Amino acid sequence: MDKCQGASVVVGNIRRMPKGARQPSGETAKPDDARDRILTAAESCITRYGLRKTTMEDIASEVGLSRPSVYRYFSDRDDLIIELMLLRSRAIRDRAHKLMARKTTLADQIVEGLLYAADQARVDPVMRYLIDAEATSLSQRLLISRTTETIASEFWDPFLDPAYVNGTLSRQISRPDVYLWLSSVGLMLMRGLNETNDPNRYRSILRNFVAPAFAAAKG
Repeated sequence: MDKCQGASVVVGNIRRMPKGARQPSGETAKPDDARDRILTAAESCITRYGLRKTTMEDIASEVGLSRPSVYRYFSDRDDLIIELMLLRSRAIRDRAHKLMARKTTLADQIVEGLLYAADQARVDPVMRYLIDAEATSLSQRLLISRTTETIASEFWDPFLDPAYVNGTLSRQISRPDVYLWLSSVGLMLMRGLNETNDPNRYRSILRNFVAPAFAAAKG
């Protein structure tokens, strides 16, 4: 009988498990793998129960880990939700950028970006929690962690950067102020938009009251 059968074999620096051997459980998974699995489980629970009713116990059960194991990767529920929001916002961002890239002016890019992002976020089971009246503590955590600024910079910088360079946007207008203003407008749109609203009305409002601040005005 082959003495190697049933034992792990080391090839170089890599230890290969014998065929049919059990892989490490979730409790001993690599940190990045475990975090990804926890976030995926959280998305499933939120889709099933809604964000308000989803508990860390639900998420731990869904992913097949003990609750203390989940807390090794996320300090609390808000910490987990904040990271999930960052991931969801990036998915919306990628889709929005394809739409915005078709526009030739910064003003139009901003109008369409705001409309698309707000419309997508308001129906997203995680992102719509941003406008929940009970999410005050989470909103404060988002600000303290600078997650809102990260989301805004990743969303707008590809369009703001060339505008600052070519003079379309005055360098006297600070980037953090742009982030804050556009984030505030986006939240307003999330609260106002719904299936019965005419998006063209909001598009007109944005063109009249937001776009002029980003029109070509050198200074």
